[in-house]
Amino acid sequence: MKKINKKNKLQNLSVIIIAVFLLATLAVVAFMTLKNTSDLNDILKESIKSQLISISYAAREIIDVDRFNSYNSVEDTEKDGLNYGKTLAALRRLQTEVGAEYIYALKQLNGKYYFVFDTDVEDPEIFIEYELSPVHEHAFVGKDSADVLNVTDDYGSYNTGAVPIWKNGKVIGIISTDLEDEFMSQSSGAARGNAIFLFAAIVVTMGLMMTVLLILVKRVNSMQEKMHHMANYDVITGLPNRQCLLEYLGDISSKVVKTNEPFALFFVDLDNFKSVNDGAGHDAGDELLRHIAAYLDNFHDNVKAFRPPPGILNISARIGGDEFVQVVPGISDATEASIVAQKMLDNFSSQAIDRYIEKYKVGLSIGVALFPYHSNDYNVLIKYADIAMYHAKRAGKHGYCVYSDEMFSEVAL
Repeated sequence: MKKINKKNKLQNLSVIIIAVFLLATLAVVAFMTLKNTSDLNDILKESIKSQLISISYAAREIIDVDRFNSYNSVEDTEKDGLNYGKTLAALRRLQTEVGAEYIYALKQLNGKYYFVFDTDVEDPEIFIEYELSPVHEHAFVGKDSADVLNVTDDYGSYNTGAVPIWKNGKVIGIISTDLEDEFMSQSSGAARGNAIFLFAAIVVTMGLMMTVLLILVKRVNSMQEKMHHMANYDVITGLPNRQCLLEYLGDISSKVVKTNEPFALFFVDLDNFKSVNDGAGHDAGDELLRHIAAYLDNFHDNVKAFRPPPGILNISARIGGDEFVQVVPGISDATEASIVAQKMLDNFSSQAIDRYIEKYKVGLSIGVALFPYHSNDYNVLIKYADIAMYHAKRAGKHGYCVYSDEMFSEVAL
């Protein structure tokens, strides 16, 4: 009897040990699954925030700042109906492409906040008062803002992002993007269901979770790459935009300091571009911008005398309506810069890039500034090149000027 009792005790102990081991395994796997689910939700939240900001950046590129600043009533938008309508249509196309629920622009008038653009086709009314969320409040003080915070208003419950619209260093409004929060709610519910199901089928659940994780991470990476491209490249020309250019200049500026490899910054402004828009329409203007972008981008291959050092590339960027920047490494003085600028003008004049060029006398006015000769601050360098471009345009257009301190003095006066 003692042997039987001893054997039963050993069996019971074995059962208890196995049960404890299984329970411990279930607890560990459940904990890890819940933690991974929580981490995944955090990744998704950050991805959604990044998406909201990126879409808002892309939407801001569509809006003409000067026209937006002039819209203070419904009557103002009706007077500028054609341009207003094209901008709204472009915002709605963007909304469809990226799967946003709403894209809208707000501005402050007499201490209150109103819709200026709204892609909602069911309720397109504008200049109606809107109560700001914290995300919008941050944007109105000049900060990019987004949060997966289920902002609820009269139109529903959404995740919201917003970026400021600047003019002359001041916030004149914001552009905002809404995404429905349904996905996050579904994601949380699915996580709880998976945790419960895990206790019935550990291996299957873990396999499914790993598969879902890999798919979601892949989708998140793909989404981030797409949003990064939209935030850093011009919608019309495909060239890098101002934000991308500034990041690039910051990168190569630090390399130049270490390697003593200089570069030249060419500020290019189109002559008579407004005549093309007014005479042939904005579609023709966009077509011409694409031709100019292709010309500048291909011009790199023609600058064989000035080869960039490793890690530094020639780059073209569109930084404004008809303003472009060309960065050419390896140029250290005004003589070399003049050769490149003259070549840019000669090549432009010698080929029929577009039928509008001859009809509307479109040309290039080019200002040049040298890094680090004129300044080792790339923001100052852009300003100097802009000043030089202004002198080139004032001298008769379709020409170039290399920056000098006298030019700055004249502008200051």
